[in-house]
Amino acid sequence: MMLAKTITVTLPQPIFERVTEVAEVNHISVEQLLTQTIALTMPPLESDLPPSWRRELSRMQSLSDAALWSLAGSTMDEQQQAELETLAELQKERALTSAEQDALVRLMEEAEYSMLRRAEAFHLLARRGYSVFAEPTSEN
Repeated sequence: MMLAKTITVTLPQPIFERVTEVAEVNHISVEQLLTQTIALTMPPLESDLPPSWRRELSRMQSLSDAALWSLAGSTMDEQQQAELETLAELQKERALTSAEQDALVRLMEEAEYSMLRRAEAFHLLARRGYSVFAEPTSEN
């Protein structure tokens, strides 16, 4: 059994209304929605990652700079991205079927894995001395 802590969070009225609306549409409690939202936005701990992901991230350390830049610039397949967006929108309208829910979970995991690979590529490039973020520009 997972231990839980209770916290009190003060939300601006428009955010509370949006959270309530999304929870109702998805037939879940506000608490469940907020827990899921927080869990999805938190970066995973290395120990939370599947072993295959940990192995790939470890192997990335030996990649060339060019290979890391390629990974850093990669994106999710356009068809997968479109399917993910469609399922996410559909979920707002109605409860997903079991197959749709499974597909959504699979696509969300693939999107998370893709972002994790990109983040690790940027991290490694920064450690190698590259500037990985554009310099801010002043618009005066």
